[in-house]
Amino acid sequence: MKLNRMKKRIFGFSSVFLFLITTNLIGVSQVDDQVLDWEPLQKQFVPKKITREELNLKSTSHYVLENFSIHSQFEKDPILLEQVYGNQKLLTLGYQLQKIESRFNQIYKQAGFKNVTTTPKQKIIIRVDAPYVYSPLLYYDPKVKLKNTALTIPPSEIQGKWNNEMWFAPKWDFPIVDRFVFDRIIDTAACPDSIYHEYTHLITGKYLGNNAIGRSLAEGISDYYAASMIDYPELYSHKTCEGVKRQLLVSSFRLDREIGFYDSITESDFKKNFTFIPSILWKYRSLVGKELADLTIFQAITKTNVGDRFFPEFTNTLSNSLYLESKKQLGEAKAKELVNQVETEIWIPRGIFSSFGYQKSVFSIFPRKNLRQTNADSKTFEFCQNQNEFEFFWQDVNVNDPTLRFYWKCNQVKLPLMIQFDQTDSRNYLISSNLLSLNGKMKFASPNACNPKVKRIGIDEKLYSRARLNIQLRTKNATKRY
Repeated sequence: MKLNRMKKRIFGFSSVFLFLITTNLIGVSQVDDQVLDWEPLQKQFVPKKITREELNLKSTSHYVLENFSIHSQFEKDPILLEQVYGNQKLLTLGYQLQKIESRFNQIYKQAGFKNVTTTPKQKIIIRVDAPYVYSPLLYYDPKVKLKNTALTIPPSEIQGKWNNEMWFAPKWDFPIVDRFVFDRIIDTAACPDSIYHEYTHLITGKYLGNNAIGRSLAEGISDYYAASMIDYPELYSHKTCEGVKRQLLVSSFRLDREIGFYDSITESDFKKNFTFIPSILWKYRSLVGKELADLTIFQAITKTNVGDRFFPEFTNTLSNSLYLESKKQLGEAKAKELVNQVETEIWIPRGIFSSFGYQKSVFSIFPRKNLRQTNADSKTFEFCQNQNEFEFFWQDVNVNDPTLRFYWKCNQVKLPLMIQFDQTDSRNYLISSNLLSLNGKMKFASPNACNPKVKRIGIDEKLYSRARLNIQLRTKNATKRY
């Protein structure tokens, strides 16, 4: 009896063991291949089953795609496919890279480019788990609280070979406390919005130049296209990246919130304001529509010179692209109407304008030719025996070079002077009800005007030391409203 009971128990345990092993083997052989993909109704990325044919793999053994080669850290060879299958992060990375690449190829065709692709002939190296994307000891910027966890290496070509790479990091390590709340901030390789952002840097790097990556214009454009891909104005939240659920320090931002006014600090130190440029581009998209916005912004990128700023260079180029493209699609009258609507509803209310909004600026009411103006005020009359005068060179002052050059004549002395208008707030250039004058710093135009040569004595030196002018340029249309 005891022997039979022992046999039954052994048989039972063996059956359970064999069942568990078989189930596990079946589970391994039937691992689902899933990626994170956008669900429009839920407004978030959700797991989605895909077939292996949808990955468009170009190798039977390694993770190689049409234009991408995906590696682990600094490994020479791409990741083995046996490590990719069933891995949601790796599958999402390749799937979404091809998706954003396809979108830009579509925009290329709409722009009318021939025989042009968005990527170089050589495959772009993608590195996951890159150890040096962020380390508090190796990469530190006191102005940024949360450091980069993804990085695009600027594209460059050396002897026909590209070194273009994109790195994605899995965590933010702090010495000593890396086992606590900071252990894993975010894994950007699994975040589609970060993938879209970094891929767009390949485009901006190609046209705006290597040094553009990391600047406010390129960063803003990358955020814009990331949001446009999902047709949703919120980025870097738990809806666009599951990893955000597991940390406390990354804050999302919405592109559809009011953003205030443009300030040159936005571009000189964009870290103080990450949202202005992508948000104003999102407002532009909301007015002209997704397709027209994506296309014209891309056209503006390709026509923008290296080193150009958002305002006024990029803004002007974008308005020109909008006019030309909408003229082809809608006709000239509708194109002018649309461009004017963008000016009055988007650019001007936020302190910027383009060449189409030139008539709304103070520069439009400057004289079209140089002007001589007499000035016999009491101060200058003290040391000018004759009536003095100013000779203004109005043709030289404009939004790109807001410096007024002029001569001040007193007796036989002719001093070259200039006024550098305040550029910190572009609203100073717009005609509004409270614009009574333009103010700026007056300087001598000659290189050493503050230190006159020794042979300059008498009245010349006296004029250099005593001349203090406060020039106000009153506009005839100062009370004009728009």
